[in-house]
Amino acid sequence: GYLSPDARIAASRPCSALPRAGAIFASETREAGGQGPGAFLQRGLPKNQQPVREVQNLRREFLFDWPMDDGYTDKLKGLYGATMLVVSLPIAFDTYRVLPAQLPELLAAAHTGTAAFMVVAVLRLRLGWGFVQKRLKERVSYYEQNQRGFLAKKDDEAVLRDRLIEKSEVAPALRRIDRSLLPLLASLLVSTAALEISDVPVLRTLSGDSATRYTSQLRGDDEFAAAEQAKARQRMGGGAGEQENVKPLYCDSRYYKILAGGNSQGGVGCN
Repeated sequence: GYLSPDARIAASRPCSALPRAGAIFASETREAGGQGPGAFLQRGLPKNQQPVREVQNLRREFLFDWPMDDGYTDKLKGLYGATMLVVSLPIAFDTYRVLPAQLPELLAAAHTGTAAFMVVAVLRLRLGWGFVQKRLKERVSYYEQNQRGFLAKKDDEAVLRDRLIEKSEVAPALRRIDRSLLPLLASLLVSTAALEISDVPVLRTLSGDSATRYTSQLRGDDEFAAAEQAKARQRMGGGAGEQENVKPLYCDSRYYKILAGGNSQGGVGCN
C-alpha cells in the first residue's frame, strides 16, 4: 500500500528512537492544549483530574520532584544539615549549655528535633506519591463535576499508559522514599530513648498544681531539696565539694525565681 512521507520516516526509526514513558508527559501536555484529539487523555474525565495530569502537578510541587532521580538522598542530607544547624542546634543549646559535659545530650536533642521534621516531610512525599500511584493503578477513575461525584472506566489504552507511567516513574520514586523513611524513624526512636534514659537534669516548665507541689516539696522534703541541689551542681559542671557559685536549679527560669522570692524577687541564692 501507499505510505505517506511522514509514515515512511516514522517506520524507518530504530526502536531506541521511540519515546519512553517520560516522554508521555510532554506529549500529553501538547495534546491537552486543545490542538490534538487528546489521544493521551482518558476519555470522560476533565483535564485537570486526569491521573497523568495529577502526576505532572505533583512533580511541580516543592520537594515532590526530589524522589525522581538518584540525587534524592543527597538532597535530604542537605535539608537535614541546614535544619540541624539553623534551627535544632540553637534550640537544643538553650537547654544543654554545659559543654563539653552535655555535648552528647545536645546532639541527641538536636537530632531528635531534626529527625522529627524530616519524618514529617518524607511522610508528606509518601502520601502524595502514594495517592497518584493509586490513581494510576485504578481501572475506574473517580472525578467531580458540577458539585457531583462520578466514575469513569478507563479504556485499554489508558490502562496500559497509566501502568507504564506507574512502573517507570512513580514506583521508583516510592522506593526511594521508603528507603529514606525507615532510617529516619529508627534514628528518631533511638535518640528519643537516649534522652529519656539520660541522667542529665533538665528544668521542665511546671504550672498550676504541678508547680505548687514542686515548691512545697522543695520546702518540706530535705532529701528532695538535696537531690535538686546535686542536680544544680551537675548542671553547673561542679563536683560535690565545689559549693561556691552553685545556684539553685530554678535560677534558669524567670517564673521560678519570682515564685521563690527574695533577693529583690530575683530568687533566693540566684545573685
